[in-house]
Amino acid sequence: MPGPYTLEKIENWASDFCLSDGLRPFSPALREAAGPLLVAFLTAACDARGVEPDEIEEADVRAALVGKVARLAVPEAARREVPAVCGAFLAYLEAEGRLGGGRILGAFAQALAGSYQEAASGKPKPIVRPGSKLGRNDPCPCGSGKKYKNCCLGK
Repeated sequence: MPGPYTLEKIENWASDFCLSDGLRPFSPALREAAGPLLVAFLTAACDARGVEPDEIEEADVRAALVGKVARLAVPEAARREVPAVCGAFLAYLEAEGRLGGGRILGAFAQALAGSYQEAASGKPKPIVRPGSKLGRNDPCPCGSGKKYKNCCLGK
């Protein structure tokens, strides 16, 4: 958890972005939820490695977006726009001189849209077996040349 001054800095940066024209291309549902969402995003990014907001990297953005932000209660109408608004926020921070490499981090955040949607859906990813199921009459995988039922089935 960042200190009180860091948290105040994050809140100020998020409110500056929300008051700018940066939110204009997004839906009204997202504009209402943007302030707390962006504060939670940047706070989680800082918490990932315990760094200041101007020192975050791609791994921090991934941990924040796919981790904490995906579990937030965001209105369904605005959920698909969350990675884009986080990316726009990071690009805004670079334009304001507050974060080096913000446009690249913003593009990375937008590229994580699929992973975010999967994590935000709450549905577990199905487990897919890489090969077919081993049958009793198939050759044993140990290489003995015997059938599986006569070799390693009972082991």
